[in-house]
Amino acid sequence: MRYTRSAVGRSAVGVYLALAAQIATLACLVAFELVRGRQLARQVSLLGDDPKAPGAEAVVGDVTWFAVLLLLVVATTIAAGFSYFSWLRHAGATSRMIAIAWFVPVLNLAAPALLVHALRQDAGLRDGGRRPWLALVAAWWACWLATVFLVLVMPVTKSHGGTALTGLGVTELLVAVLAALLCAATVRAVTSARLSARPSPIAPRLKLLPALRSLPRHTYPTGE
Repeated sequence: MRYTRSAVGRSAVGVYLALAAQIATLACLVAFELVRGRQLARQVSLLGDDPKAPGAEAVVGDVTWFAVLLLLVVATTIAAGFSYFSWLRHAGATSRMIAIAWFVPVLNLAAPALLVHALRQDAGLRDGGRRPWLALVAAWWACWLATVFLVLVMPVTKSHGGTALTGLGVTELLVAVLAALLCAATVRAVTSARLSARPSPIAPRLKLLPALRSLPRHTYPTGE
């Protein structure tokens, strides 16, 4: 149990570092978009698909920088996802619970937040701290959904017609930063609670999710 409890703290630090790297690379990409994005998008649009067209060599360097920044954002986002899922496992969630909560369509619009709430409840949640905790989880999840919408959906509209490279701007960055900070806050709250709580083998139950209630009984030891 000592190993498990210490692993929760280490995995939480991994989440913090991964989120910081993700936001740093996203900030660099947004800065590039604001400084050079629109002009570069117009130049690339005029060149078409011909790498030998006049003026193509002049934009090679900027296009390369853009590609590198984009790859860094993707890589750090993937790293943040793996770090977060690893933390969930160390915090008490099973792999199947994580998969159902995060990857089942429609269910994943709310289940990840309920999973985090279940982990916090399993570590002990007093009545006096319930409202602040629920407000934190709700704010984090709302910001996360807003970030997904702004970063993955809206840029498609903004960049249509070659007017921008990614369509990302200050608004998208600020929402992403807020979502990362709130995510780190929920991770810290759950981690602190589990490190200070009495060691228990009981896994969290998500009574509000019928899909998770159907899991095999051995997934949720009763301690009998």
